[in-house]
Amino acid sequence: MERYNEQEETIEELGRKHFRLIQSRSGFRFGEDTVLLSWFVAENARLRPHDCLRVLELGANCGAASVLLAARREDLKIDAVERRADAEALLQRNILLNGLSDRMRSECLDLRDLPSSLFPKNEYDVVFMNPPFRQKNSGPMTRSDIHSEALLEARFALHGDSSDFVACAGRMLSSKGDMFMVNRPEELSSVLKACFEQKLAPKRLTMVHPYQDRPATLFLLQAKKGGSLAGLQVTEPLILRETGGGYTDKLKKIYEED
Repeated sequence: MERYNEQEETIEELGRKHFRLIQSRSGFRFGEDTVLLSWFVAENARLRPHDCLRVLELGANCGAASVLLAARREDLKIDAVERRADAEALLQRNILLNGLSDRMRSECLDLRDLPSSLFPKNEYDVVFMNPPFRQKNSGPMTRSDIHSEALLEARFALHGDSSDFVACAGRMLSSKGDMFMVNRPEELSSVLKACFEQKLAPKRLTMVHPYQDRPATLFLLQAKKGGSLAGLQVTEPLILRETGGGYTDKLKKIYEED
């Protein structure tokens, strides 16, 4: 199961429970946003003694966030949905590579039209997502570093934008279930609007800054289905790097602690 195509793929050590991840050299490759999302979900998804939470990842690509989350929390049963057949095939290989078949599965489907036979509505305790950060009509789509269709789809909302992801979460979450998202600050207003439309009450918001004196480049959001609109907690900002460029103690802890 360790076999991979060295010309087209890499295999990465994730630093948790000896888990590894096969990734395409030319397609999507996970970064800090993926790590932060898995940490945010693991930290804030409620505990259920003697039972597993049902979790769904939307737009999972090769499965990096779900595998990282599975490494952090053993009390979760994770379903993952990915539209691209090549990425979902890679996701299935990563499930097998890490021995997660008993608590993780994937399907190649469009999140805008999930069949209830495979994904029953109103039954998930957690839905989490890292949607494409850019609208299809914003910014250049032919930059030289975007050299594959997979990268184009991962960066631009060609097959569903943040509101589609939030709408799917609204359909799939059980009452009082939690949605978690990482996205860019310029998307925050439209994400909050979509949450209100789906009766998802924002409960925790963390702004992520590359340096203390720089504007935020990401946000992490938790919203509760059917929750009260009162009680939004805006946490202290998450600062990623010191002035000299090294990781802050907080980011070191996120990457290194079990």
